[in-house]
Amino acid sequence: LPIPLILLAQTEDGRLEIIDGLQRLNAIMSFIENRFSINGKYFDIEQSSRAKQSSEEGLFEPITEKELLLTPKLCANFLDYQLAITIYPTAKEAEITDIFGRINSGGKQLSPQEKRQAGMVDNLADTIRKISSEIRGDSSKDLLNLSEMPEISIDSSREKIGYGLIADEIFWCKHGVIWKKQLRDSEDEEMILDIVASILNDEPLAKSRDLFNKIYDSSTDEHAKLNQQLNQYGIERLIHEIKVTFSIIESVFEDENTTIKNIVNPKSRNPVKESFYSIFMAFFNLIVKEEKSPADAFNIIESVKKLQSKMTSTANYSVSSDREKNINITTGLIQKYFVKKDPPVLKHGAGLALDFENSIRRAKIESNRYECKQGFFNLSDQREFNNQLYIDIINTMCGISNIGPEADGYLFIGVADEKKDADRILKLDSIEYKSINNRYIVGIDRELPLLKGSLDDYINKIMSEIEKSQLSEPLKSQILSQLDVIDYKGLTVIRIRIPKQTELSFVGSECFIRENSKTIKLEGPKLIAISKLFS
Repeated sequence: LPIPLILLAQTEDGRLEIIDGLQRLNAIMSFIENRFSINGKYFDIEQSSRAKQSSEEGLFEPITEKELLLTPKLCANFLDYQLAITIYPTAKEAEITDIFGRINSGGKQLSPQEKRQAGMVDNLADTIRKISSEIRGDSSKDLLNLSEMPEISIDSSREKIGYGLIADEIFWCKHGVIWKKQLRDSEDEEMILDIVASILNDEPLAKSRDLFNKIYDSSTDEHAKLNQQLNQYGIERLIHEIKVTFSIIESVFEDENTTIKNIVNPKSRNPVKESFYSIFMAFFNLIVKEEKSPADAFNIIESVKKLQSKMTSTANYSVSSDREKNINITTGLIQKYFVKKDPPVLKHGAGLALDFENSIRRAKIESNRYECKQGFFNLSDQREFNNQLYIDIINTMCGISNIGPEADGYLFIGVADEKKDADRILKLDSIEYKSINNRYIVGIDRELPLLKGSLDDYINKIMSEIEKSQLSEPLKSQILSQLDVIDYKGLTVIRIRIPKQTELSFVGSECFIRENSKTIKLEGPKLIAISKLFS
């Protein structure tokens, strides 16, 4: 004490955005919501009507044992503490970003990459941020409520703070490419910058701290050139190709139940940044440029064993020619185990796994835009087909489309919301389900014998029910072209994207909306209020 100043920005619509003080405010609110104790004692929510109300609404689970609670006097002292807060009124997002950059760019506590990104808003910086968050699994909407911040924050299996992301489970740390401290210092974003620049230049980057600084300096030629190259290449195309390559690399190593570090440099305690760079670029060239797909995970893994010892490693390690040699070595080792397939993995199946994982993680924060169904057969001993589910799904699609014109929504078939359902499926169908953020991937392959049909039959039935429904246009036609089949670790999941709309959608004469994870029919004043979202 005292707690340092908290700086907020008040936007034109009255929202308060946190510019400086996020961790302080999160710590205060987390303590009030009983997420941690002080000397074994928790805040007593009975001493705060707002905290009690939030608890009753199910926003958090309170501690109720009297012996574990602070005294009313100590709770009152805590609540009476006056925070120093400055509110900066602004209508422009650019001004908020500029203030944030000025506050943070000079701080000694920030890593080089954090300093580069602080306050930088352009296509390249945004693309690096977006890809990095997708790989980490913390991708989210641009603005989050303070209460949602822990869901996209990094924890570790040792510290167990209670945040949504475990560092040891994130691609970079799980595969030994970088360590937890490096991840927290945003070195994963440096890795993505290195990859992005190499792809856009069509040759390995001669990386250095000085070059990275120039790329993030809007007054330099390096900055202008790379942004121009990005716009010419296509932002969405680049993001998709990089995400697919990551998905395939992870799938290959997971198929053999191993990690990149354990294969390429098993005896060292050092991370394997440069080996990973070569593996990524080799996979990228084969998957994206040659449109091939991996056909033999075992031999791909065998081929890159002890790769680190085969690579050029000198003081000039980051010279483009040396890195090119390392990529060529890696490509030569694995290319015979990649083949042409139709459709190529770039556009199908396992290549969508990373997108799928991130969608499932976002479903916890944006529950109204996501819906999960375990399948069409119920989980009774009789395994009866649930025809009502088609009606429910169509109403849900309508409801998701009516949330507002800001973002798409998704419906997944082959994903259970509750563990008890996943455990029941395990018992009935002997399916080893996968878990992502308290959602359970059970797949729909297990239902094909019950249907006495093929995967195509299963999909065609869904498409047919949507086609003959009274779902309004253009939503119906758009949905019919937005069905993907995802191969997630051997389990088939159907993903249906519900594109954002510019007007209200209906099922016949009825209109639906989503309230949290429930689909509600709209009537009267509510219908009028929701229609204004699209005006």
